[in-house]
Amino acid sequence: MKKLLIFTVLCSFLGACQQYSGPRHNAVVRIKYSKNTVVSNRQTVSNSNYVSITQNPWQYINNQINANVPDNSRIKAEREILLRDPQGFETIALRSEPYVYYIVNQLRKNNLPVELALVPLIESAYDPLATSSAQAAGLWQFVPITAKEYGLKQSNYFDARRDLIASTNSAITLLQNLNERFNGDWLLTLAAYNAGEGRVRRAMEKNHAKGLSTDYWSLELPNETMHYVPKILAIVDIVKNNTRYGIKLPDCNYENSLVRIDITKNISLAKIAQYTGLSLNELTTYNAGYVQQTVNGPFHLLIPHAQAKSLFQKLQAENLVANEITELLQDVPYAPMPFEVKSSAVQHNDLNHQKISSIVENNSNNTQITYQVKAGDNLYSIAQNYRVKITDLLLWNNLKNQRIKEGDVLTINLVNANPI
Repeated sequence: MKKLLIFTVLCSFLGACQQYSGPRHNAVVRIKYSKNTVVSNRQTVSNSNYVSITQNPWQYINNQINANVPDNSRIKAEREILLRDPQGFETIALRSEPYVYYIVNQLRKNNLPVELALVPLIESAYDPLATSSAQAAGLWQFVPITAKEYGLKQSNYFDARRDLIASTNSAITLLQNLNERFNGDWLLTLAAYNAGEGRVRRAMEKNHAKGLSTDYWSLELPNETMHYVPKILAIVDIVKNNTRYGIKLPDCNYENSLVRIDITKNISLAKIAQYTGLSLNELTTYNAGYVQQTVNGPFHLLIPHAQAKSLFQKLQAENLVANEITELLQDVPYAPMPFEVKSSAVQHNDLNHQKISSIVENNSNNTQITYQVKAGDNLYSIAQNYRVKITDLLLWNNLKNQRIKEGDVLTINLVNANPI
């Protein structure tokens, strides 16, 4: 697909990247759930693994990883490089915080493997302002020709490749198309995402003509692509087994996820910065699609949840906004496609496709979620977060007192919650 922003040695790139400087908040998180929000259970795991995307997207990714990473020397080599700089890896993962909620949710809504949320980590280090030497741009690193094919418009004012919403939706369509064309083989899909479908096809045809295997591991591909797929599998393995490798996954805060405010007139990001506690650099990063740092078509502003309400009210007073604040995260339906390693050259386990059993009851009177208690939580703070009464939390969870500890799982009924 492109010459992406990738490194000869990923570890050195990670070390060179700046620490994500977005806002960090410890305030109470006011999480808004849609009526059909689903918290899912994979296979037979303990209640402590029931974690919703809004609570912790990286733990959700960890719990939902469905790939069997093979014992492969090329993957081992990439993993060793990555683990030389665990802090660098953690820094890049943390940089995903404003974007990963939307990306994970869109993958789930489109029935795609959650592992694909790791692609922007290797493509752009989760930096929407990233640009490669081949002019690939944005989180998903679209080159101009592919961007045009998938509806990502570019002008002197707006580059949709850098927009979280537009680029993620186009990347999902591209990945779906490639995976269908390569008969569900995710390794060939990712190779084609990196090198282009035609380049992978030619390598397969060359091997076929010689009577050789046409699986990913047997193909002669560009050097970048030869490292690209093993690197992604190495990252999948590291995330899946983060404790074993001494890697701390980000503990994201939903207040730092992005929401959308629809603007009715052109307005500069510099002026918006004056209304918020955010710097112009932060606003520019979140809204990287606006080439001249002015909100125009498509007239949507992305801003962290924590600043959205205050900003909306200030813009509303000047007749600059339309509608209400739009949260990007919605419900998470259905089971994922398996991220299978299809290759005759690598052993892999057949995945048992068990139906995901929801622990959410959805009807006209009740929406039930589960919440995993985190360090520093108490019943009062949880009750405040979800606008329920402590007495109801005690009743729903058969608690005799208010003592809870980290790792406990609580049932919370949202729709029937009494107003405070």
